[in-house]
Amino acid sequence: MEKRAARLLKNLEILPELGRQRCFELGNPFYYQDAADAKEPGNESGDYWRKELPSGELFLVTLQVDEIKGENYSVKDTIIRQIK
Repeated sequence: MEKRAARLLKNLEILPELGRQRCFELGNPFYYQDAADAKEPGNESGDYWRKELPSGELFLVTLQVDEIKGENYSVKDTIIRQIK
């Protein structure tokens, strides 16, 4: 187990890609923050996220995640603009 953990720690750059792939396999969007969005008007506090759909569409959104009964999560996003 230690060797596997060491390999993962050495290759941290692949972990987001694995998460993205799994989201798409489940038919869900993938959310992430991009440093390029820091200069967007209205994003002074860093609240904007990118939402990527399995179809390749890319949006700039605000994101609200709420826990429901300690078991499920509710994800609500508001589209600011479409990027791609």
